[in-house]
This record gives sequence, structure tokens and C-alpha cells, in this order.
Amino acid sequence: MIKKNDQAVSPVVGVMLMLVVTIIIATVVSGFAGGMIAEGSQKSPNLAMDVKITNSGTWTGSSFSATVTGVSDPIRTSDLKIVTSWKKNDVIGGNTSIGNVVNVIEPSVTSSGLNVASTAPYGFGMATIPGESGISGSALTPNKAPERQFGNYTLSTGVSMSAQPFGGRNDGTGDSYTDEQGHLCGYGAVSKYIYTGFDSDDYTDPMQALLGYGWEELRSGDTVSLKVIFVPTGKTIFSKDISVLEG
Repeated sequence: MIKKNDQAVSPVVGVMLMLVVTIIIATVVSGFAGGMIAEGSQKSPNLAMDVKITNSGTWTGSSFSATVTGVSDPIRTSDLKIVTSWKKNDVIGGNTSIGNVVNVIEPSVTSSGLNVASTAPYGFGMATIPGESGISGSALTPNKAPERQFGNYTLSTGVSMSAQPFGGRNDGTGDSYTDEQGHLCGYGAVSKYIYTGFDSDDYTDPMQALLGYGWEELRSGDTVSLKVIFVPTGKTIFSKDISVLEG
């Protein structure tokens, strides 16, 4: 006989109590394990890219570009996060870009005078715009084309992501940007490696969005660490140290 609180309890009741406790524990463990399996059921895709970062000292020859050379499955950029980091002397830089989260604010190059908000890097290629071939249409003003915003396009082989510093009209003419007084504005517009008429307290251009403020300190041979993270699983699907080119 089993005693509980000085009262006799039959062996059968004791066994039943232990059985109930065992079932409860097994149910909890099973549910926990099932949750872990469900959370880990989504696989991270594979991604291969050819990445280049150039700094010529002017907006015309400086850029970030990443061309997809292979994927296991098409990847929505809304599921991605791009993380960069670098160190130059005592300056530590880098930034994080998230799909559909605005990271670029530029002054308008039209008479509207309205600032232009967008999400870099911008997408180009057949999977971005169906039937696209060459540079035309919205490709000339990617910061104003919703379909080219990071978070709205899909990565597949041949698609490229790109960003440039502020300075050009992005209208195909190659002209530099001038303010209302006719002064040249932008990166390297007056002196190489220096922003002119572009206040980083008020604006952020695509290169600053990708590489962080102070990126213009980078020179040929410096290294930028780049990671692409698949947000649903938190896994890094691309990682590489990129050597900066002169452009």
C-alpha cells in the first residue's frame, strides 16, 4: 500500500497517477519538439554572386554592384538583409539594408523640389522587369521605380543589384547635378573623394545606404566585408570580403 497524507492509496491508483504524469510530460516534450521541427522546416537557399565595389573619387566612376551567378531557388529580396562592415584607420563603417525598408533620401533633380525616398540596392535584369533588355525606361531612374526597389524584386541568375553615390541626374544624359544657384553638387563634383552641396545630415545616397557614412574614405585595396542574410531562417547565405577597386 502507498500512503499519502497518512491515507492509504492502492497500488493501482499509484500506478495510474504515475501514468498520467508520464503522459503529460510526453505531451509537453512532443509539442516542444514538434515546434522546433516546424521552425526549422524552411530551408535557406544557396546564393552565389560576383560583387564589385569601386571608388574613383567621383559619382560617375563609383558604384556597388552584385550580379547573381547562381541560386538554388529564386529569392525574394523582401526576405533578405544585406550587412556590410569595414575599417579604415580609426574609422569603422558599414550598414544594414533590409528589404522594403527605406534607406535612401535624395534631393530631387527636377523642378518639383521634393526629396526622393527609395530602398537600395536597385534591381536590374530579366527577373526584375519581364522582357527587359538593355538600359531603358525605369532603369534610368531606379530610385523612382517601385519594381526596382530592394524588397520588390526577386534574385535569380543574371539579376544584378546596384547602387551609386549622388551626383548625376540619372536621366541618361550624364550631366552633373546642380542646385538652384547653378552650383555643382554631389560626390566628387568639385573635388575628388568629397561630397559637395550634399548634406549627410539631411540626405543619404545609395552608396551611403549600402556602405555607411564615410565610405568615401575607402581606397583601392581596402576591404569591405559583405553578408547576405536570409531573414526567415536567420542564416547567412552569402559572405565575402570584397577588395575595393579604383574604378
